Amino acid sequence: MKKWKVVVTDRLTPPADIEEEVFGKDTRVVVLNAQKEEQILQEIKDADGLLVWHEVEITRKSFSRMKCCKIIVRVGVGFDNVDIEEAARRKIYVCNVPDYGVNDVADHTWALILSVYRSLEEFVCRARNGAKSWSWEGAKSKRLTGETLGIIGLGRIGTAVAMRAKGFGVRVVFYDPYLSRGIEKSLGLERKDNLIELLAESDILSFHTPLTNETRNMADDNFFVALKPGTVMINTARGGLIDLDALYRAMKKNKVRAAGLDVLSVEPPNAHCPLIKAWKLNAPWLQYRLQITPHCAFYSQGAFYEMRRKAALEIKRVFEGKAPLNCINM
Repeated sequence: MKKWKVVVTDRLTPPADIEEEVFGKDTRVVVLNAQKEEQILQEIKDADGLLVWHEVEITRKSFSRMKCCKIIVRVGVGFDNVDIEEAARRKIYVCNVPDYGVNDVADHTWALILSVYRSLEEFVCRARNGAKSWSWEGAKSKRLTGETLGIIGLGRIGTAVAMRAKGFGVRVVFYDPYLSRGIEKSLGLERKDNLIELLAESDILSFHTPLTNETRNMADDNFFVALKPGTVMINTARGGLIDLDALYRAMKKNKVRAAGLDVLSVEPPNAHCPLIKAWKLNAPWLQYRLQITPHCAFYSQGAFYEMRRKAALEIKRVFEGKAPLNCINM
């Protein structure tokens, strides 16, 4: 019987215990922990499947080396680092794990919203500094009840974020041109048929879209011009959705009151980016207005296990001659 070979290209450090438990003795798992595509080219030549995280791109250069590959699984939701068209041309499945961290990302989204609205970062700093700053006075905490949350992209996570909003008495509006008509009635939400209308009404704006040619840098200078003054912006989706230089200008002008970002276009962040530089220096004008977390919204111990197990099971299905559950390119 053929012994399969699966390559885990990046991010993961050995042991691949979860993956090996799924595959069993008939599969050899190779963990590369690569930082760039050139580091995987030799090992993928005879690989039957790839488990790809998000630090390495799989381009035509990689596909030209593959001789046996049947399936590539993105260990996560987004798949913009894999050339899905080239994979389809070569009849290689590209799959993702769309449902593992829905609740975790939705919870993290609300953690960022609540932190901004309740001035948590500022109050923690005040409490730590002792009696002289032990006070609530002067903080810019706002009441959530009655605010309007605008959601761009009402997929699994966007819907979970919307459902949580109801417990806080927050009105929810959304924009998603790819969603079937009527879902807004089922969920008790308000649909906007154009993005400009959504931006004009949102006190809080939360992104929940994939990164595509259509959505890349969608939050540019024109976007911020249309945004309601004083909006709180949250991004737990993909870093490339927001032009950080445009966000810097918007926050400098107070068009954006505060922002919570779990994802950035460059990770770890580029220290020379004006917004990142001001944040690291704790510039007075930005103090307590920008919260950045290290691409961790997806993470909990349970979600991490579920994501890795489901990604491995997708490859195992194909090895067993079955169709994958979450194919995105064929």
